[in-house]
Amino acid sequence: MAGKRCIISLFPMRRGLIALCAAAVLLAILLLALLPGGDAPRETDARLAKAGEGLTDYTVTLRLNDQEDTLSISEVIQYRNDTGDALSSLMVRTWLNAFRTEETSPAALEELYDACYPEGFSPGGLALYDVLWNGERAAYAYANDDQTALEIQIPALENGGQGELTLRCVAQIPACCYRTGKAGRDYQLGNVLPLFSLYQNGAWRADAYSAVGDPFVSECANFRVTLYAPEGYVPACSAPLAKGEDGAWRGELTAARDFCLCLSPDYVTASGRAGETAVYSCAKTAQGAKRALEYAKKALETYNGLYGAYPYPAFTVCEAALPFNGMEYPGLCMIGADNYREDRADTLELVVAHETAHQWFCALVGSDQALQPWQDEALCEYAMLRYVRARYGQGSYETLKYYRADAPMREKLPGSLTPGSPIDYFGNLTDYRTVVYGRGAALLLALDELLPGGADGFLKAYAEEFAFRFATWADFEESLNRYAKMDLSPLLLDYLDTRMD
Repeated sequence: MAGKRCIISLFPMRRGLIALCAAAVLLAILLLALLPGGDAPRETDARLAKAGEGLTDYTVTLRLNDQEDTLSISEVIQYRNDTGDALSSLMVRTWLNAFRTEETSPAALEELYDACYPEGFSPGGLALYDVLWNGERAAYAYANDDQTALEIQIPALENGGQGELTLRCVAQIPACCYRTGKAGRDYQLGNVLPLFSLYQNGAWRADAYSAVGDPFVSECANFRVTLYAPEGYVPACSAPLAKGEDGAWRGELTAARDFCLCLSPDYVTASGRAGETAVYSCAKTAQGAKRALEYAKKALETYNGLYGAYPYPAFTVCEAALPFNGMEYPGLCMIGADNYREDRADTLELVVAHETAHQWFCALVGSDQALQPWQDEALCEYAMLRYVRARYGQGSYETLKYYRADAPMREKLPGSLTPGSPIDYFGNLTDYRTVVYGRGAALLLALDELLPGGADGFLKAYAEEFAFRFATWADFEESLNRYAKMDLSPLLLDYLDTRMD
């Protein structure tokens, strides 16, 4: 597009119902405490409210102790058994326990270790104090060696039955520059809350915390959160938070698959709007916050047009100390701090664009990130290319496509890796990015040449069909064949499961 710069990057990327507006005092405090631009989140729309009906409800109280680097967690979970089976046990994922040892920590991968642990290994984990089912103490035990799957024994709970699970624990936050850890004065608390596992094929999933990719697979739930943090800390959160007169931050998030929180006393904030969505940005400098805010707004506007309206009332991007470029959560994306450098403005925009696309393909449409990572990463890499074409024209799009999709198709890789491989097949991030991101995006580019309305038309229909649901590979394939009115299964097999030499 004439007069606009060409974006090129050689670095692939990682990656109750809302009631905040019910009390005028909380809204006023929110505008003063967090949103310098006065951009408040909209109330829950009808689609989101409908999606939240009948889901598991988490009422969470968090207390950060910055002297001991601990987070006290109290969860009261209203659980409804919709598995189709009678249950005698429940399972919650306690991902933080993987950080107890170097052998199990996902941040201790050889290519990440020095960046994640610059001062040497630092352990983290959860200390459990109470596990109650309907107010009575429940027997529990860890179901795997890294203690990331907590199995809780309960009296028989028939399908459709309900009960209350209470968990109280203290999280020791490791000194670790990762999606979970403390970096300097900053706390990055991704995957710290114990959350229900996915019940599938008659059993609870207990996937290991792989050092490559994202093993987090969960259904949508509702979150009501109260946070107590030391004075001066600014939170960036999946849920928009309001600071009350008692000093506590409170917020709610409806129909979300996960919950993330980052805190820093050094955050500078900026806010704006993308359509009806309040957009917040937290960074270490005012310039960085404003720049990332503008990119997030543009990405939301672009994807709203391509794939349907963003469902949540607010979206936040925040600077974080990461060994990779970004990490997505519902309503929030962590963006690697290196991307905020003045000389990496183009890369920052691409990272924000890719991570924002996950709000559709990961957050809105759930998929199996452990066994089929292509189903969100490849789609988001393709969406990022579409963002570049929409913003900067065909020339920039073709140049970036060459580096991000065409070149990976030409690379020779050891072993039998394909875009359809599960994350535990990958021994390093470089191969994972090349195969799942790059070659996976090539599948979508091929579909774009075949489909009426292009791949974007299909992805919009796919997002609408599986909004707030979990889509398997078979679901994707069936939806694609219906949309195309032809059998494209051989094409998927060719791109996703055929070894390229």
